[in-house]
Amino acid sequence: MSTSETNGPIVLCVANQKGGVGKTTTAINVSAALARRKKRVLLLDLDAQGNASSIFLSAPPAAEKSAYGVFKDRRPIATLLERTRIDGLSLLPANVHLAEVETLLAGAVDGFFRLSDSLSAADTGQDFVVVDCPPNLGLLTVNAFVSATHLLIPLQTAKFSLDGLRTMLDTSAMIRKRFNAGLSLLGALITMHNARTTISQAIAEPIEDFISLFKTRISRAVAIEEAHLLNQTIFEYQSRSRVAREYDAFTEELLNAIEKG
Repeated sequence: MSTSETNGPIVLCVANQKGGVGKTTTAINVSAALARRKKRVLLLDLDAQGNASSIFLSAPPAAEKSAYGVFKDRRPIATLLERTRIDGLSLLPANVHLAEVETLLAGAVDGFFRLSDSLSAADTGQDFVVVDCPPNLGLLTVNAFVSATHLLIPLQTAKFSLDGLRTMLDTSAMIRKRFNAGLSLLGALITMHNARTTISQAIAEPIEDFISLFKTRISRAVAIEEAHLLNQTIFEYQSRSRVAREYDAFTEELLNAIEKG
């Protein structure tokens, strides 16, 4: 799938208001898996913690050279991109000042549309933009939803994940109704999965009452944490590991889901 075939890049929003569910890990490794398939990918880090950015940068960028510049100064995205060591993968990095965006844009008429406007004005030649959202449903996440063509929700099989899912679905439905009718909810990806536990089986079934689940499950794996410590994707660290194979299989499943519309 190319940019020309879709009249613009696929903008994949990876979001969950609950932290610790593998959201950033999924954004990083799906971006890398797409690049491995010769797709041109932009990883857009909207989390002020900058965890996705830290995998590729030795230090956080200055505020005006980060995603913060999009919201504060309406800077064109094309002027802020960082090339990464992975061929085909670019990064729009985060800066801690992203935490100020809620206050900065409070009451702004275009507050929900800064990211969408910047993406629409940019011709960066990407096939995919993968947006790593902050773990909340604030203004940055709403900007991502308004900009996105597709929404992916990583989930743990835990009771509190199910509680938060309802709010995510309500918010995405509101965004589709009021701002972005083209936002497609792809489904949920189960992360940190342990098939041997009873809770993993018990929670998955009620989740499917609310949202479709991808067939692939991402296992809980020490290799992921080790890759993070070394500032590497799982494909760089252990490309033949079980979790690397799972992220590769999931990316293929994701592409098929997008292709089917």
